[in-house]
Amino acid sequence: MKNQGVSRHIPSLFTLVNLFLGFLAIINIQAGNINMACYLVLIAGAFDSLDGKIARKIGIATSFGTEIDSLADLVSFCLVPSVLVYNLYTAGLPGVTGELIAATPLILGAIRLAKFNVEHDDKPSSYFIGLPTPINSLAIISLVLWTENLKMTNPEYTQPRLLIPIIMYISFLMVSKIKYPKFPLLNIKSGNDNNFRLIGIGLFIVSFITAVIFNMQLWILMGFVMYYILSGILRRLLNPKHDELL
Repeated sequence: MKNQGVSRHIPSLFTLVNLFLGFLAIINIQAGNINMACYLVLIAGAFDSLDGKIARKIGIATSFGTEIDSLADLVSFCLVPSVLVYNLYTAGLPGVTGELIAATPLILGAIRLAKFNVEHDDKPSSYFIGLPTPINSLAIISLVLWTENLKMTNPEYTQPRLLIPIIMYISFLMVSKIKYPKFPLLNIKSGNDNNFRLIGIGLFIVSFITAVIFNMQLWILMGFVMYYILSGILRRLLNPKHDELL
């Protein structure tokens, strides 16, 4: 019984680590350590992907866990990207224009998380409605890392007038009706669709590790995020009825 009492706190511990990493990311943004802040958000995303899976694995998923996970996500994957966008791209805009634009990931992310909590039920589903907040954050982070590395050689591709519309459009996907597949369950008994997604995640991990060795991880990360985002959009455009069958 004592072991069960300890184990039921493990998922929340992962969630609190996610929250703390988001806090550290904000501190690093304010200190000008942009790359470090981005990597902290990436690590926070890894912890976020594990807490729910662990809770379901040991059978202790609770309403408290869902609520605190949303609060952690609001900081790490909504507030952090907004602070990042403001510091890098919109701080110099007149009036409150810069603040309003930078707040787009935060405001839309908060709406998306609130809708998810209200509409969420215990019925299992293989998809999310709207782009998940961690993926939106990952898209912004990968874009920032990519452009920060381009500044020395191709500064024309790092201009705010090019990047801000992309960031705002991706953020609006969080409150869209586009359906995105969930990450696979960590077993091979959940159907062929889950197995294909599990294989895809495995290939991504192997590719990313290989890319780190050859210093090409940003291309792999950007490619994975863009594929995930565009796959939902293209499926919606080419076969709207497909979403109803997921």
